[in-house]
Amino acid sequence: MDDAEDRKFNVLFRLLKLLTKKWYLLLVSTISVIAYANIVSLGPLIVRYAIDLGISANDIPTTIKYSLILIGITALGALAWFVTRYSTALLSQELVHELRVKAFSSILNQSLDFFDRVPAGQLISRITNDTDRLARTLSWQVRNIVNLSFTAGLSLYYMFTMNFKLSLIVLAAMTLMAILNIKYATSIRPIYDRIRNQLGVLASIATSNLNGIRTVKALTLESFEKLKFMRENELFNNLNLMAAKIRALYGNAPHLILGITMALIIYYGGISVSSGYLSIGELTAFITYLSILMWPMRALGFTISAFQRALAAAQRIFEIIDSKPTIRDIPTAKRLDEVKGEIIFDNVTFHYIEGKPVLKGVSFKVRPGEKVLILGPPGSGKSTILKLLLRFYDPVEGRILIDGHDIRELDIKSLRDKIALVPQEPFIFSSTIKENIAIGNPNARFEDIVKAAKIANIHDFIESLPDGYDTVVGERGLTLSGGQRQRIAIARALLKNPKIILLDDPVSNLDVETEKNLIKDLKPILKDKTAIIVSQRVSLARLADRIIVLDQGEIVEEGTHEELISRKGLYYRLYMISMKGLSYEYADIRHEHTK
Repeated sequence: MDDAEDRKFNVLFRLLKLLTKKWYLLLVSTISVIAYANIVSLGPLIVRYAIDLGISANDIPTTIKYSLILIGITALGALAWFVTRYSTALLSQELVHELRVKAFSSILNQSLDFFDRVPAGQLISRITNDTDRLARTLSWQVRNIVNLSFTAGLSLYYMFTMNFKLSLIVLAAMTLMAILNIKYATSIRPIYDRIRNQLGVLASIATSNLNGIRTVKALTLESFEKLKFMRENELFNNLNLMAAKIRALYGNAPHLILGITMALIIYYGGISVSSGYLSIGELTAFITYLSILMWPMRALGFTISAFQRALAAAQRIFEIIDSKPTIRDIPTAKRLDEVKGEIIFDNVTFHYIEGKPVLKGVSFKVRPGEKVLILGPPGSGKSTILKLLLRFYDPVEGRILIDGHDIRELDIKSLRDKIALVPQEPFIFSSTIKENIAIGNPNARFEDIVKAAKIANIHDFIESLPDGYDTVVGERGLTLSGGQRQRIAIARALLKNPKIILLDDPVSNLDVETEKNLIKDLKPILKDKTAIIVSQRVSLARLADRIIVLDQGEIVEEGTHEELISRKGLYYRLYMISMKGLSYEYADIRHEHTK
């Protein structure tokens, strides 16, 4: 058995294991589908007796009796089929619900490097399209497989009891069709795997374009993105055409085989009736059984095809569920309960891509309550320091300590609970402002939310809105200005009442006046807190007790504003460049640092 077959068997085994957890639904659906198959298989026998014992003998009461029996078993069949459909629907939805929750939970628990590798569109496709396909297959195709198997087996049994030679013709036809269906399944499975993957690629392109639609339009990238989508869509279309060709090729075979089989049955059956070896009722029942078998024989290929696609979808879902985060708690992880706010980076080296270090032997210490600005040009590794401190990634070398504890030995949740991050581009959820502020502390009292908003200087704006704190903001907060989004993010951070607060270039997307006001408001907010501020904007120096200058992943300067200006190094050059466009602010900085 090759690796592909091993994986397929493993997926099937896991699905069956999950199904047995709802054993009562599985039992009900199995009993009802077997009952339905038995009832359907009795129909032709009733017809046989009605013809031979009633119609042929001109016995009206007997004909009526078997007609009523036929109506009765038809009603029982309808009831059994209802129970079968409803119980299998419940079973499949229970299973898919569990898988969808497990997959989503696994996605949320992944480390950031997982999202660096797997596009968001593919993840969305797996927890929506793939789970839907699996639900449809489990509720319909699996039920069909069981039903058709029992119906075919019982029909063949009754056919052999009536005429052995004619039954061999039917059995030969079914064997040939089974061989063709197996060949069909092995041919179509790899193509369906590629189709599912390609659908994820299309979803990823569509998602990224919709999320960045303003950038696409601003840079007039519509034609470029359309061509990119068309290329991938053409590949998707070609794969579907390949699958359609195989389906058409194998899909015609059952009609041909069944037509020939029916012709042989009528010919030899007619001879048997003429010779007295077979009654009219038996031939009619035989042909009726063959009609019953036509659907299983025709549907087998499509059922196998759908089952193959469902297995491919299930495999993709299990791949997400089985993905283990690279950043996770060690068995002996300790909770971080009380925080003073001391931070130490001890000879930290880190890379996203091996051989291309982003940080090289970085060492510094932040005292409790100290405000440190980490400054540097783009790509110098500033934001990476914050990501490492939150354990979004782990250093390749060195260690990071909070209050003397190596953060790799701490419980991740307790670590992140004690640190508040104000990101460069705060994500605002499409919900109320109140819910957005309380997103990290959903049990917060309303008065605490208002207090945080007041400190962040956003309360008056919120109160001016028609629905106040219950105002629903648009998707990603696009109905708000950059400064308003930033202040909501600050209020969100303050509601955690953190001892350590991290600000990732909080003024990068703001105009000059909004930047000046935000810096002014941040001064009292950061009082008594340990703060690390990363930016390439020298204006934030007014918030800092100390400045660390990064360049190409290394600390090149460290000191106060005045010390670094006097050294006339990189900080001095950044300062002088900034002075040309923002002179009034840097005059303020000089003033504050010379008080």
